[in-house]
Amino acid sequence: MAEARAQEAQLKPGAIGFVDAVVIGLASTSPAYSLAAIIGAVTALAGVNAPGILIASFVPMALIATAFLYLNRVDPDCGTTFSWVTRALGPWFGWIGGWAIMMTGVLIVGSLADVGIRFGLYGFGELLGSDSLVEAGDNAWIRIPLAVALVLLMTWICVLGTDVSARLQNVLILIQVVSLLVFAAVAIYRAVDGDSPLDEITPSLGWLNPFGAGGAALSSGLLLGVFAYWGWESAVNLSEETTDGDKTPGRAALLSTVMLLVTYVSVAIAVVAFAGTQWLDDNAGEEEFVFAYLASEVLGGFDWILLLSVSTAAIASTQTTILPASRTGLSMARRGAIPRPIGRIHPTHRTPDVSTWTVAAIAIVWYVGMYQVSENALFDSLTALALLIAFYYALTGIACAVYYRKHLTESARNLVLIGIAPVVGAVLLLWLLVLSVRDMADPDNSYSGQSWLGVGPPLVIGVAVFLAGVVFMVVWRVQDRRYWDERPSLPDPDVVHGLKAPRPDPDGLEG
Repeated sequence: MAEARAQEAQLKPGAIGFVDAVVIGLASTSPAYSLAAIIGAVTALAGVNAPGILIASFVPMALIATAFLYLNRVDPDCGTTFSWVTRALGPWFGWIGGWAIMMTGVLIVGSLADVGIRFGLYGFGELLGSDSLVEAGDNAWIRIPLAVALVLLMTWICVLGTDVSARLQNVLILIQVVSLLVFAAVAIYRAVDGDSPLDEITPSLGWLNPFGAGGAALSSGLLLGVFAYWGWESAVNLSEETTDGDKTPGRAALLSTVMLLVTYVSVAIAVVAFAGTQWLDDNAGEEEFVFAYLASEVLGGFDWILLLSVSTAAIASTQTTILPASRTGLSMARRGAIPRPIGRIHPTHRTPDVSTWTVAAIAIVWYVGMYQVSENALFDSLTALALLIAFYYALTGIACAVYYRKHLTESARNLVLIGIAPVVGAVLLLWLLVLSVRDMADPDNSYSGQSWLGVGPPLVIGVAVFLAGVVFMVVWRVQDRRYWDERPSLPDPDVVHGLKAPRPDPDGLEG
């Protein structure tokens, strides 16, 4: 009886609203952590034009966000890219797009938890004046079990309910965004006042020019910027659990990208103005050190504010990164693209409990396993994320234009927003994908500096993830080919024109 109820259960509709969706989109990008990870490297590449690089990085994200907005309107499926690409381009492309989304979660969840623990220990150590807590933050044998426990806790909260997750995210995002803006305001004020202990620079509008540092700096900086913005679409994965799921998630995704733009550019201006380009260039390889040190210099005895902001950002993103990966797994399972038991929905909590725990378990194994190789190998696996991110974003942009192809010439708005914008965004991301492969092929560009199979470890990891997906896909097709019998289709014209709401089709049988 319990199994029958579980099979009949559906995701909880209306569990979150517009504000919750925006918060989840913001939290998934982990603003404080992302800035800590890239700001030194971006400044080393572009100097004072680092804020301009972050503006340029926003462009492909905004263009792809329009694809998510319009595809969600006609197919509010929690599988997002997997479902949309299947309908537009067929099951083979759809499957590998869904695999890429799931694997991004697997590759980064453990690392996010690790950063959350590390900066939490740093922050509380500074707040309480405890050197032992700060030292514990540098001890991997202390961090690893705590990080695993954090992943398990965040997974349990995800299973309890999307509404429970949203309430927690509302608190965490407020802490990190307010902390970042306080840091930015104080840093800019002290830089303008000439009160920085480093080599401060007076901010200028010219800093917003992404071309000021030259083409090579722009292309390399865009790769880092894509990582920083990645994750804003998580709200769309919760479309089946959101009020007005065919409209609200897409709008929330667009708004979250704009809010990220403002936050990132503000903090970038503050960091460059306060520290100067030379110091940032000298410390470009010390991502976490940069923010920890600047927190102390800018905020003095209140540096724990920014340290805990980075911690809460990573903890929040640990949870919200599990959400899209698990929903994609649910969507794939209920259409038979992967084993159907993975698509079980908890009869009480109405969340995809099996998919959620599966993603968490694989992520933990990956995190612990890579750490046994070396901490640098773990960082190399994060670098490989650029391949997966650029791939499934580009695939989504192409799918949007193809799926809506019969409606692109109905108006100039359709042609620009549904056709041209997503395709241009896809082309930019494919260009970045090629650049990523080129850069990752050089072992000197990896964290470890080692050569795996004659190339850099990130490229080996990225290609291995794709190949593992292809093998899994082929093996499962032999076992159950029902999903592969689906054929590309077109959206219902009445849904496109707003004459009726999209009807849920979790089994992909329409068209």
